[in-house]
Amino acid sequence: MNVYDALANARGRGRRVVLLTVLAVSEDASSHSGAKMVADADGSVAGSLGCSEFDTAGVELAGEALRVGGPIRRRVTFGGHDEEERSIEVFAEVHEPEAAVLVFGANPVGCAVARQADMIGRRVTVVTPGGTTDVPPAVEVKADDPGRFLLVAPPGPNDAVLLSDHDAPYVDEVLRVALASEAGFVGMLGSRRHAPGAVRRLREAGTPEAHIARLRAPVGLDIGSRTPEEIALSIVAEILAAENGRDGGRMGLDWSQGTDGDGEEEAR
Repeated sequence: MNVYDALANARGRGRRVVLLTVLAVSEDASSHSGAKMVADADGSVAGSLGCSEFDTAGVELAGEALRVGGPIRRRVTFGGHDEEERSIEVFAEVHEPEAAVLVFGANPVGCAVARQADMIGRRVTVVTPGGTTDVPPAVEVKADDPGRFLLVAPPGPNDAVLLSDHDAPYVDEVLRVALASEAGFVGMLGSRRHAPGAVRRLREAGTPEAHIARLRAPVGLDIGSRTPEEIALSIVAEILAAENGRDGGRMGLDWSQGTDGDGEEEAR
């Protein structure tokens, strides 16, 4: 597997990895400009910087880049004194995972959301204690305890979390953990009658108001949806709108008779 395929594969599986590129090489270094390696804090994923010494140094640099969360440019040197000094200049760039939609619960709406999100190219994971087969092959299914899963694999700022069942026994724990995480979107399916109860329980449990304010419930844009597929469409549309900083309103102008498209009277 080449480095670019490995990079895409890692991001598609939700991994943060680092692309290391050799920028300059000393005369006696066993490397070349443009050599690349994909690595994370645990080791090399694909490619090489030229030799085992440089690869080991590259993995250490990848771990540092992941900790600081940004690019690093550094000269790596070996040898000296009794042996010829060998050095390379390396650029380390962090690549975040692809944006994910994490669906908790495998009811009809949750599975429909997984299908819709997969259709628009999102990395999708359905987390439900009993598992499910009602999703496309590309959707990852975790037959796991939802609260435990969130703690082990916390969502990032580009990820959306959806609770598809407001009556599930894990609702309060998932909401508490998700709202405290870096998730860019946290939504819960349910009516205006159900949402206040969940919020009340969060407050009684001491959840900070700043966290509660992030909850989108009932989740979805108001498009008059009724079927699971229609509800899923409204939810995925709200996720997209939130990602793009939009409110989800209509784009059409006002073309009623006598206006110029902005609702203003046309000049006559």
